[in-house]
Amino acid sequence: MTTRCAVPVESEDGLSSAVKDHFAMSEHFAILEVKKNKIISIRFTHNVQGGEDQKNAAQFLADIGVKVVLTGRIGSCMIRVFTDRDIKLYSGAEGTVEDAFNSYVAGKLAEVRPNPYQL
Repeated sequence: MTTRCAVPVESEDGLSSAVKDHFAMSEHFAILEVKKNKIISIRFTHNVQGGEDQKNAAQFLADIGVKVVLTGRIGSCMIRVFTDRDIKLYSGAEGTVEDAFNSYVAGKLAEVRPNPYQL
């Protein structure tokens, strides 16, 4: 079984793509198909901002089957949206997509959970 992971990126340069530091500002995503902690494929997608069919990033990624997001920083309002869609979220990703994935596999990224005191 494969797992679909998303990483917000600055550009589409394969595994060398730079991770975008702040999730809310992201429109481009690397989509990784992962099996047994190995990347078996990578593709890129773009969430068009400002269009009539605009979706927030969590809706967009959930609609394409993403189950794990690796990101640098993310705000509290987005965290709730992801957890409501049963998407696991990990922060602290930096460097390239490959760096972020290797940090995730090594357990170096922090799993993000919503603050129970926020509505």
